[in-house]
Order: sequence, then C-alpha cells, then structure tokens
Amino acid sequence: MSFFFAFAKNGCSDESPSGVRSDAVENILRGKVLNIDVNNSTVEVEILARSHNLSDKISRRVGSKINLQVQPGDLSLLSKKKVFKGNLQETFSSTVGKTFLLYNVWPDEKAERIRVKNVNRLLRRDTLGMGESMLRTVGDNLPPFALYDQDGGVVTTDYFDGSVTILNFIFSRCSVAEMCPAATIKMKKLQELAQKIKIPNIRFLSITLDPAFDSPGVLKSYARGYNLDESNFKVCTAEKPVIDDLTRQFGILRETAPDQPLDHTMRTMIVNSKRQIVYQVPGRNWRVEDFLSRLQGGL
Repeated sequence: MSFFFAFAKNGCSDESPSGVRSDAVENILRGKVLNIDVNNSTVEVEILARSHNLSDKISRRVGSKINLQVQPGDLSLLSKKKVFKGNLQETFSSTVGKTFLLYNVWPDEKAERIRVKNVNRLLRRDTLGMGESMLRTVGDNLPPFALYDQDGGVVTTDYFDGSVTILNFIFSRCSVAEMCPAATIKMKKLQELAQKIKIPNIRFLSITLDPAFDSPGVLKSYARGYNLDESNFKVCTAEKPVIDDLTRQFGILRETAPDQPLDHTMRTMIVNSKRQIVYQVPGRNWRVEDFLSRLQGGL
C-alpha cells in the first residue's frame, strides 16, 4: 500500500474569496427562515440563538426578526432548509445601507443533527478500531458515515445501495488545474458518457477536503460552476473530524500551514451496490475511458 503515502505537494490554493473575510472571532447566528427574496438575495429570519459577541453588533433579541444578505449557494440551501446556523459579517447594500451578510450556512434541524452525529460516532469508532497502518482498499466495504450534500440533505452510506458510485475527494478552492478542477471535469465527462450510452444506476460522489470553508452552499455554487447534472451527483461536506476520519480510512493525505495552500493526495474509486470498493486509482491520473469501460463491463 505504500504508493498511497507518496505525498506530493500540489499547491492547491485555499485563499478566501473576495466578499467574505475570515474573522478571528466567529459571529454565529442560529435562525429560522421566514421569507426569501430571490431578486434581492435576502432572507428574513427569526433569531433562535446567537453567539455572545454578536450582542455588540445586533441589538435584536432572540425571537425577533432580521433581514440578511445571502450568497447564491446559501440562498438555494435556505429555500430547502428552514432552520440553520451560519456566520454574520457586516457589509453594505446600495438599497438598505449597512447590513449583514450570512455565510457559511449549515442546516441545523435538531433531529437531523442528532442523526448525523450518531452515525458519525460509528465512523469514529470504526476509524479508531482500524489502527494506524490500516486503510480501506479494493474488496473492503465502506465505513458508516453521514455527510451534507450541496442542498443540505443528509447523505449516508445508504446512497450507495442499488447503484455503482464513483467516489473521490476534492475541494472548491483548489486552483491547480491538474488536481481538483481536472478531477471534477473528468467526473462530469464520465457522467455524461454514462448517460449517453445508457449505463443504468450510476451515481457520483465528491467529498470535500476543506470542510472549514466548503459549506453546503459553497458546494452548491461549485456544482453550478461546473454545470454538473445534480440528479445523480452529490458534492458533500461535514464537520472536520468526520472528514479527518474519512481521509485517514481512504489514505488521502492533507497538509496545511498558515497562509499556505492545502496540499493533498488523490484517490478515485468505484463502489458497488453492496458498498464495496471494487476498483481504485491513486493519484490524479485516472482515465475516463478506463472507468467507463469498467462500468460497461459490469465490473
């Protein structure tokens, strides 16, 4: 298995995009969506809870209403998920003047949150049980896990049942053309070819390596940017410990340093309808034609 650990630094950029700064102290708001104005990219929300430091910026109490600016991906999420948590940043609008931008939005329904945590406790236990030198490879079954997709829906290993799934790891801020952008372009091409020749029951799943930035709404914008057919293509995220467990189990290495790009290895897998890894290619040089041939051949 040593080839999985040949760690090449590939320099994917993870600089913050313009318009959203990284605050040293997070201004967290938990709220419930009351109304959405798509034309003006705003939402009216009821405040359910807020971090203590927000009291200096927002005078409104819990239970009161507030209008917030929202980015397109998060706006899509909030049209489906009414209870959320997110960060606030002071901004200025030409129509209303000083206001707040809501970003890094995550679904926060209590029952759903408990379900996700319970499943990922099993993942944590499974990861610890594997030991330091073990990783999942061809012939192994997937561990239990629960992620959020680009629409804020929960994705568990049930997603693999009854289908063949192409699985990889990427992140939205990767700017090295040969890495994550190339991987997503190849996934998109494979999806299109599979549809064209009518291979049934094919699904695609990309998991972020950068959960601190890649919220569901960010991944929604990512999917739209590549014009992915989202009917059978999920782009998923989760809390950092969950991603840490998954990358450890699948032999994906990441290296981060202050003010430095995220360096990482890559791995692309085919998972069958029984949640079993049946094929894999480490690194970035997997070929669409190879994967398509295997899908056509029924593996």
